[in-house]
Amino acid sequence: MPYSGRSFIISVPTAPVSPVNKIISNPLYLIFVIFDVQLYSDIVRRMRITICLLPLLLSFQEARTESLNVAVASNLTHTVTEISEAFYRDEGNRVNLTFGSSGNFARQIVQGAPYQVFISAGEHYVDFIRANGGRIIASRVLVFGRLNLYVPETSTLEKPASLADALKILQYGEYRRMSIANPEHAPYGQAAREALTNAGIWVVNHKKLLLGENAAQAMQFCLSGSVDLCIIPNSFLALEQFVGKGHGFPLPQNWYPPITQYAVLLDGNDEQGARYFDYLSSASSADIFRKYGYALAE
Repeated sequence: MPYSGRSFIISVPTAPVSPVNKIISNPLYLIFVIFDVQLYSDIVRRMRITICLLPLLLSFQEARTESLNVAVASNLTHTVTEISEAFYRDEGNRVNLTFGSSGNFARQIVQGAPYQVFISAGEHYVDFIRANGGRIIASRVLVFGRLNLYVPETSTLEKPASLADALKILQYGEYRRMSIANPEHAPYGQAAREALTNAGIWVVNHKKLLLGENAAQAMQFCLSGSVDLCIIPNSFLALEQFVGKGHGFPLPQNWYPPITQYAVLLDGNDEQGARYFDYLSSASSADIFRKYGYALAE
């Protein structure tokens, strides 16, 4: 059954091709080298050697070009991109990153999407994969996400001085629109809805609510100039687009359930997938998670 979903792919670049890699990537080149070296040897013997080497070289070439496919919750776009670049520098392995909503990824994985590692926002989607026949080799909690009520510099509102002021604006509907991730399938949207409900101000006029497919799209709406407020992952405030360009107010963590980010090692992986799965819990990765404001799992 085919899978579908809105996402985009970032490929962490491979290392510059060395002369040895040129030989590996072109088996015929090596055949000609062998041919020259054996110039005065028996012709039949030369042909036998090169024919025996060819399958091995082709297999080696295929192994070298394989890449690791990782599905990542969109709130971790910048964080996991940076971690994957560090993994490439340390391990020399290429990683293909696909970003989107955790709910869509979970359905794709059950339908056979070829991911070796899944980084989810929420345990529910890990359970969904297990319950629907997807095999999981290992899973672990990586970090905990947080929510921020953000007023962009393009907002038409008088800038609130505190979270209480921002909540009053929501309560009385004195704003054009507000963006959040879609609560139907995005964990950060579900947390945003619960936080506002617990605060007693869940949006009454839903025409003013602009839903992003995922947290990253909610962020794009926030920066578009068409909304006055947004609820986004706190980690986004470390990005250049946000630093010094608006007012952010962390929402109390007791207003919403913990947003748990899981790493999942899926069935069908190879050693490369296992190494990447472990690298996500390394000291190098922990430093990057902290940089973007995530709370580490103990």
